Amino acid sequence: MRDATPRRIEAKDTAVVLVEFQRQWTDRGLFNRLIRTQLEPRSVIENTRRLVAAARTLGVTVIHAPLVIDPQSKKGWMTYPTFGRLFTKGTWRSELVPGVYGKGDPIAERGHYNLQAFDAFHNSELDDILRRRGIHNVFVCGFATDQCPSRTMRTANRRGFDAFLVSDCTATFTRLLQRRAENRDGGTRSVTSQELLTLLGAETPAPTSQ
Repeated sequence: MRDATPRRIEAKDTAVVLVEFQRQWTDRGLFNRLIRTQLEPRSVIENTRRLVAAARTLGVTVIHAPLVIDPQSKKGWMTYPTFGRLFTKGTWRSELVPGVYGKGDPIAERGHYNLQAFDAFHNSELDDILRRRGIHNVFVCGFATDQCPSRTMRTANRRGFDAFLVSDCTATFTRLLQRRAENRDGGTRSVTSQELLTLLGAETPAPTSQ
């Protein structure tokens, strides 16, 4: 384990946060092509499905932080040149990736498509959800690693949470960008899904693909 990583954590004060784990990224199209070389060979979707399933059985909170754009009420300057056609409300683009949502999982939705919205805390209930549930440890998954997940992790740490990236449950545009995100701060803020489940005391950690 890395120096900044706790040796053992309690499920009751731990959350897995899935940032933009949506079909806009994982289904066929431009966004998928941008991350495909990191998404598919590293089995990111499969790793995440196994992680959240195991985490729930241990009592870990799984939170979804999607970006949802309403074309009838555009917010954020980037929604205009895209005509609200990214992460569009009521379409497949904004839907969560099949197999990651569990009944009762809280959703911290945000609707501004701009640089600030690259942070899942911006204009969402994520902070409130974490604090209401007494969460201290935050493990972030999602896309694209060096953007929304990394920014969300850094904000979480600034707000007093103990936050980490889950490396094999994230993907970005290139291997270099992925490694840079994982190795930020000397790699002390990055764990694999297997390491996370080990920290939680799982008897059989989920397999991962690197």
